Order: sequence, then C-alpha cells, then structure tokens
Amino acid sequence: MKINDIVTLKNLDAKYNKHNLYKNVNGIVLKVLPYNKSLILFLNDKIIGDYAVVEVDNYDLKIEKELPMNFISELENLKKLNEEKLLKKQSFEKLSFNECDYVEMIVEEKRYAKQGIHKGDRGVVAIDYAVNNSILVDFSGIDKEGNYYGDCITVKVDDIKLINK
Repeated sequence: MKINDIVTLKNLDAKYNKHNLYKNVNGIVLKVLPYNKSLILFLNDKIIGDYAVVEVDNYDLKIEKELPMNFISELENLKKLNEEKLLKKQSFEKLSFNECDYVEMIVEEKRYAKQGIHKGDRGVVAIDYAVNNSILVDFSGIDKEGNYYGDCITVKVDDIKLINK
C-alpha cells in the first residue's frame, strides 16, 4: 500500500458502519499509517460530491489496477477543497430516500411550478442516486379522463417528504 493507490473496500467490518461505508466503495490512499493501516479518501458513488476520510485496516482493502471513471470526476471536484477541511469529514451522508419511495412536494417554488409541479403534489423516487443534493422524482400520472399529466424532474431532497402509502 502506498500514497495515491486506488483501492476498493472489500471487507465491510462493523467498525466502518459509523462512517456509512459500503462494500466495494472506491477510495484513494492519502497516508500510509503504522500497524498496517491507511488513511483513505472514499468517494460516495450514491451521492455525487460526497466523500469520507477514514482510517482503514489494509487487509480490508483491495488495490485496483485501473482508476474507475466515476472516481476521476470526483477527484476533480475534491481538488477545490483544502486538506484541513477534507480530513474533518469522516462519514458519508445518508440518502434519505430509496428508489420507488412515495414522496410529496413540501414547497412551492417557481422552478418546480414551471414544470407543473406544486406543493402537495405526490410522486415516486425514480432512482436512489443523488447529485448536488437532488434526486429524480416522477410526478407523472394519468387523470380520470385518461390524460397524461406531470413530469419526471430533479428535486432537492429537502423539498420533498416521504409518504407512507
């Protein structure tokens, strides 16, 4: 293991749960530590732009031969952060919605109204993948007369709430 090695978390030990890591998440070695450990910058491929810097046992890691394409774009974004701020973030954010969750719009905003979506409208999360704290929600349907309405739009996760069916 050496600095800048690209690694994958192959063993999801319970000690990593507090960091919200998951098996096969990609990372880069920032620092090699004593006692067969490394400081790894992991990139969350479920929430683009999210990362965590975590101390990991080397035996829980697999060194990759090629840099994954999604990892390259994430590194470009992280270059903008300074090292002090980077090292303080030690866990992934948790996405509060899953694919096919039933949600309700809780705000009335011009950007949604332009697409015919208003406060109180309900939709279904199209995919459990976030970019810039936004997810894709399908607000479309068919009315009583058989007419199609609504649209599938990108929504800030703070602008919707989960609805129990």
